[in-house]
Amino acid sequence: MHSDAVRLYYSLASDFPPFPSPALPMSTTEVLDESTPALAAEGVVGATSEHGADSVARDQAAGKLFYGWLMLPLAMLMMIATSPGQTFGFSFFNAKFCEAFALSQTKLSATYLLATVLASVALPYIGALTDRHGLRRSSLVTVVALVGVCVFISQAQGIVTLFLSFLMFRILGPGTLVLLANNTLARWFDRRLGMASGMMQVAMAGANAFVPAVMVLLIEAFGWRGAYLSIASILAVSLLPLLFFAYRESPAIVGQFPDGDSHAHHEQSSRLSVRGLTLDEARRHASFWIMLAATATWAMIGTGFVFHLEAIFLSQGLDKGTSTRAMTYMATAMATAQLLGGILADRIALRWLIVTAVGIIAMSSSMLALGIADLLLPAFAVYGIAQGLMSIIASTGWARYFGRAHLGKIRGVSLTAAIAGSSLGPLLLAVSGDYLGGFAPSLWLFAAIAGVTAVAGFWATAPGGNDEAPNDE
Repeated sequence: MHSDAVRLYYSLASDFPPFPSPALPMSTTEVLDESTPALAAEGVVGATSEHGADSVARDQAAGKLFYGWLMLPLAMLMMIATSPGQTFGFSFFNAKFCEAFALSQTKLSATYLLATVLASVALPYIGALTDRHGLRRSSLVTVVALVGVCVFISQAQGIVTLFLSFLMFRILGPGTLVLLANNTLARWFDRRLGMASGMMQVAMAGANAFVPAVMVLLIEAFGWRGAYLSIASILAVSLLPLLFFAYRESPAIVGQFPDGDSHAHHEQSSRLSVRGLTLDEARRHASFWIMLAATATWAMIGTGFVFHLEAIFLSQGLDKGTSTRAMTYMATAMATAQLLGGILADRIALRWLIVTAVGIIAMSSSMLALGIADLLLPAFAVYGIAQGLMSIIASTGWARYFGRAHLGKIRGVSLTAAIAGSSLGPLLLAVSGDYLGGFAPSLWLFAAIAGVTAVAGFWATAPGGNDEAPNDE
């Protein structure tokens, strides 16, 4: 009994690796070697233990389960747990906030904008902290903090506490936890990253479909304050224990390699995938800025659509039930596009996905701008296709274009662009609706911005001129 407890203690303690060593200069022939799990876990560059690598290869060849297939559902749950901080997570609380604190739509949108902009400033630094402290520890801390914010907003007494709640939700949900879920997959998958990301994003599409309905039920059953306490309880008793007991930092921790590869295959692929550009080096490439622009455009328009979902449908004489169906249409289209996009991301150059996805965003904005009631549901379904493709681009593109060595910091900047964009979309639609006679002016503006960004996507080629997909060998 005592020995079993000791083994359990060390099993859990092994998931708290030391802080990574400072990056060492690497010559053209030196790469991070993950053949020796203990060294790889600490980020050490050096020699390989052939005996250890061979034994790992034999274990995997003998049919040992690749632990990445257990990490994938964990990453899915992490993405679903971002829902309270996502725009669709706020959408059905907005009317309650306006009623409780006597706010107009414009004032509520402005509060959301300010909180979102300030949240975006913090994300590059948070990304760097996750690089330093590790994914497991960062994930646990983030979920605990998210539980705390759910409790905090349930006690909100005015616009100040509402603003602080928005701020923390935006930092923790669509900011930090999204970053951690995506980086988790990038740690465990390489050649199959597109497929794994597609599967994870399908879970997020499911969240878009069922979470709003669950939130409406919670609000009707317990009031909006009780609904947030219920969400806190769900996170505390479900996701938190799973992360504590099941999350593993990297394949090396359990003596495996990304994708479940053998040592020989891993050696061939790791020379390209393990290295990474620093943030300053990434900024020198046009593709970095084009991807940032695509990310910000997607976030601005999509957040605006969802934040004002009910108002858009009501403006055309449609009821709340129809607006709820729009989320289902969007989620179904998004899930389909994510599965297809995950396969395509492993087989075609990323720039073609960027051009297609942002072009479809322009199309959906134009359909809504026409102001035809019969086009509203199809427009949200069309947008769902773009949302699905863009989520795959966000999950795979940064790691494949700029490597994994500084991925937390680079992805932190991309999330800054996304959250900054998402802060602007709701405000533009609110101002248009309140002062310009309807949503059409801002929707046409969205269509124009997305169209220009889609054209720029043709120049989003990979650094170094290698624009081939990982499995296009």
